[in-house]
Amino acid sequence: MKLSWSHKLFLKINSNIGKSRFFDALMYFCAIFLIYILGLTVLGWGAFVLFDKSPDQFALLIKLLFTAHLFGFGISYVVAILWKHPRPIARFPDIKRMFKAVDTWKSFPSDHTMISYLLTFVAIMVGIPLWFGIVLVILSFIIGSARVYCGVHYPRDILGGVVWAGIIALASPWLLENITQPIYNLVKAFF
Repeated sequence: MKLSWSHKLFLKINSNIGKSRFFDALMYFCAIFLIYILGLTVLGWGAFVLFDKSPDQFALLIKLLFTAHLFGFGISYVVAILWKHPRPIARFPDIKRMFKAVDTWKSFPSDHTMISYLLTFVAIMVGIPLWFGIVLVILSFIIGSARVYCGVHYPRDILGGVVWAGIIALASPWLLENITQPIYNLVKAFF
C-alpha cells in the first residue's frame, strides 16, 4: 500500500501514544477541551474588552463569527460529501487512538481546526492585540496537532482546516454584508 506524506507523518506521530502518560493526558485535553477555552477566551475578550471600547465592534465580532462558522461548516460538509476522506481508523484499524470520534466518514477538513482558526482569524480581523493573536494562533496549532496525536485526524486534515478557515475568515465580511446581514434584516422586519 502506497502511503502519502500525510499518512506517513500521521503514523510516525501516532506511534508515540503510550510513551508518556503525562503527554498523552495533555494531548487528550488539548484535542477535546482546549477548543472550548479558546472560544470562551475570544468571546470573553469581545464581551469584556471590545464591548467597552466599541459595542459596534463587539456586534461585528459576533456577526462575523456566526457568519464564518455557518459558511465554514456548511461548505466543509459539502466538501466531505463530495471528496470522501475517512478518519485514520477506517484506513488503519490497528492504530492507537485516545478516544473515539463521533463518526468515521469525515476527516477532511478538520472541523476542530477550522473552528479554532476561525475564532483566531476573526478576532485578529476585528482588532485583537498582536500578542493575543499570536497566543490564539499557537493554541489553534496545538488543538490541530493534538487531534493528529490522538489518532482522529491526518496532518492534511489539519492543514485543510487552517486553509479553509483562512479563506472563510477573509470572505466573512463580504458574506456578512451580502448574505447574512440581509437575511437577518429580513427576519427582523417580520418580528
